[in-house]
Amino acid sequence: MIRTVIVDDEIYIRDELRYFLDQIDNVEIVGETGDGDEVLAIIEREKPDLLFLDIELGHANGLTLARRIMQMWEPPKIILSTAYDKYAVMGFELSVSDYILKPFSLERIRSAVNKAMGCIKNDSLRKAYDNSGMDKIAASKNGRIYLVDTSDIIHFQAKGNGAALVAKDGTYEISSTLKEIEESFQSGKFIRIHKSNIVNVDFIEEIIPWFNYTCKLRLRGSDDELTVSRNYFKSFKENFKI
Repeated sequence: MIRTVIVDDEIYIRDELRYFLDQIDNVEIVGETGDGDEVLAIIEREKPDLLFLDIELGHANGLTLARRIMQMWEPPKIILSTAYDKYAVMGFELSVSDYILKPFSLERIRSAVNKAMGCIKNDSLRKAYDNSGMDKIAASKNGRIYLVDTSDIIHFQAKGNGAALVAKDGTYEISSTLKEIEESFQSGKFIRIHKSNIVNVDFIEEIIPWFNYTCKLRLRGSDDELTVSRNYFKSFKENFKI
């Protein structure tokens, strides 16, 4: 569930947002207020994932408040709301998740929530794979769940709505998409080489020139040969100074 707080000084606006959010799956409203002075305390107490924040809060300024929230430890994603689109640029300069204009519509709010959910999920993956120092990934095989060392993963490949990881001891399934995996390992040893593949550079044994300005990779410990597609060939060459 996405824990959500609504901040707007107009009670009918809060009621409207609550009405729309109640129709969106996986959203739980854990607090609301019309007083800008209460917002930080609510965030500290409820630890929300998402905040709907009105820019004009009577005596308080939503943009100033957003800046303070962004300085907090693990701040919630922020969706700014206002009747005026002139604030949009300033809002995105603060790296808010989205910006919605009054009057609201269910579809626009649903779109903003889905966008925020994507950011929240990616942040969670990034913490799991990088920031926390974890070196294992939960993956399933034959109906059982295992913790696979990232150092043993040879490559990831797209599979249905998720992905499979090929490790030294076999193939496992995971629920994350390749896009989510790629973003989680942005600064690591896993690089995207194809729309269907991410490879662990530690297992690349040979780079074989191929047709149409691409190449194939022979991998240590695997019979698979992976193709570097044209879309990723330039970044691949830059990565290895070819």
